[in-house]
Amino acid sequence: MDVIKIALFGVTAVLLILFLKSNNSQWGTVLSIGASVVLALYMLDFLVNLSKALEEWTAYLSGISQYMNVLWKALGITYLCEFASGVCKDSGNTLIAGQIEMCGKVAVMLLGMPILWALIETITGYYSG
Repeated sequence: MDVIKIALFGVTAVLLILFLKSNNSQWGTVLSIGASVVLALYMLDFLVNLSKALEEWTAYLSGISQYMNVLWKALGITYLCEFASGVCKDSGNTLIAGQIEMCGKVAVMLLGMPILWALIETITGYYSG
């Protein structure tokens, strides 16, 4: 039921924003940012529940806790950059939005490099010896 509430809130916000923007009001942008913040805060509840489930899995599979930390950091980077990019696009700054998205992609790539190196070392160690 929470997803239905989120969808209805989003559609209602969009309709209000379209009405306000059609009247050349700047309140449409303010409402858009406010609705985005409300939805992001509501999503945090989902992320807390997901975090608890993943912590249980990590406790069960004790050898992957370092990889789960990387996964959480990557998830946080992508959500933050997507949110910031969306706000910039909504206010008409697509160039800045694109730069935020690119920085997020590079940050996630750099975050995953140690895992990639560990995988390469494992593969080369397996085949060399």
